[in-house]
Amino acid sequence: MWGFTHLPGASPELPHRRHRATLDFLSSRVMDPPKKLWFIKSTLTAYEAQAELIRRLPIVRGIVFHFLALESFGALARSSNESVIDFPKLPLRLLYYLRHALLAGTFAVVGFSGYHLYGASRTGADWLAARLIPTPEILSAAGLDFHPNRSTKAPANVWLVTETDTEELWSNGLRIDTEFTTTGKARHYLVFPKDGSSPIERTGPPVGIVYHASQNDMAPFAEDFSRDILDQTRDLIGWLKRREIYNYMIDRFGRVYRIVSEESVAIHAGESIWADEDYFYLNLNESFIGIAFESQWSTDVDLITAAQVQAATNLTDILRLRYGIEDINCVPHGLVSVNADQKLIGYHADWARGFPFNALGLKNKYETAPPSVDAFGFGYDDDLVDRLGGRLWPGVELAQAQLAERASKETIEPAELRARLRAHYEDLRDQLR
Repeated sequence: MWGFTHLPGASPELPHRRHRATLDFLSSRVMDPPKKLWFIKSTLTAYEAQAELIRRLPIVRGIVFHFLALESFGALARSSNESVIDFPKLPLRLLYYLRHALLAGTFAVVGFSGYHLYGASRTGADWLAARLIPTPEILSAAGLDFHPNRSTKAPANVWLVTETDTEELWSNGLRIDTEFTTTGKARHYLVFPKDGSSPIERTGPPVGIVYHASQNDMAPFAEDFSRDILDQTRDLIGWLKRREIYNYMIDRFGRVYRIVSEESVAIHAGESIWADEDYFYLNLNESFIGIAFESQWSTDVDLITAAQVQAATNLTDILRLRYGIEDINCVPHGLVSVNADQKLIGYHADWARGFPFNALGLKNKYETAPPSVDAFGFGYDDDLVDRLGGRLWPGVELAQAQLAERASKETIEPAELRARLRAHYEDLRDQLR
C-alpha cells in the first residue's frame, strides 16, 4: 500500500475498498516513483473536486472515481516513455479506440440507475462530457505539472556550430532542419509608442515570438503509430511551406523545422495585439516570429511532449539572444489574437491556457493584463469562456479591474472609457492600411 491517507494535498481518507484497489492496481504498473505519486495525487484531487452528491451516491461515485483513475493513468501513459508504464500495449491501444464506446456505456449505466438517481446521473453525465482528464486547475491545486520548471539558466551565448544544406547545429544542442525553408517578403512594420508620439517604421529584426498549436490531425503518440506520426508531420510541413505559415514548427519528437526564414514574414498571427513597456504592436505577422508546436491544443493538460518543450526552450534561447527579444514579448497566440471588428479577444484560443512558461524559463504571461483589454477596451463573449472550460486567464480580470479603476478616477462610466479606447485602436489600425 502507498499510504493514500498521508499524501500531501490528497483527501484525508479514501474509505471505499474498491477505490483503494483501483489505485493499488494501476499505481503498481507505474515504475517511476514521481510519476506514481503524480497518478495517485491527481486522481484523488480530481475526485475530491467533484460535487458532494456525486461522492455520496454509491453507483455514481464508483463510475466517476474509476473513470478518473483510468483517465489519469491514460494521460500518464501517453505522456511518458515506455519504460515508465508496465502495461501491455495492445490493451492500451484498444482502450484508445474504444474510448467513446466506453463513455457511451458509462452514460447507459448511469441512465439505467433509476428515476431516483436522475439528478445525480445528469450531474455525472455532464461531468464526463466536460472532463475526460483532470483539468489544469486540478493539477495546479495538487502542485503537479507534466513539464517541470527549467532546471538550468539560459545560456549567455549560443552560436552556430556547423551548417549543411539541410541542417544547422547550434551550441546548445539544437538541430534545425532547413530542408523545407522558404523565403517570403521582408519584414516591414510599424510600432506605436505608448507615449502617443508618431509610429516608428522598422525593417529590422523581429521583436517577439508567438507560440502556436498546429491543430492538425494527430495519431496517438505511441510506438505502434510511429509511421502515421511521421507521415502526418511531413504532410503538415508541405502544407505550411506552400502557404508560408509559421517560421518554425516543432514536431512531436522534438525536431525543429524552419518553414519561413527568420528575416521573412510568415503568416501566423493575423489581427493581433501585444505590448511591452514602450510600444504597442498590432498584427504581429511582420514584427514577431511564429513558432508552432505540432499539437491539437485543447483545455486538456497533455498538450505537448517533453521533447517538444526542450526543443522550444533551446530555440527560444537562440532567437532571444540573436535578436535581443525581451521576455515580455514571448507570448502564446491565444493571448494576442483578436476579432478586430467586434472588439473581442481570443479569436484564436490556442495556448490561452496551459502554456509551459516555467519550463521555457519565461515569465507567466497569463498573469499579465492583455493590452487588447487594458489599453484598447476589448471585451470577450461566452463562446471564448466555453472554449476555455468556463474560465479566462487571470490577466483578463486584472485588465478589467484596471479599466474600472481608471474610469473611476476620470469620473466616467466604464463603457465610455472603453468606447474611447476602441476609437484609439481604430486610429492606430488605420495607419497600418
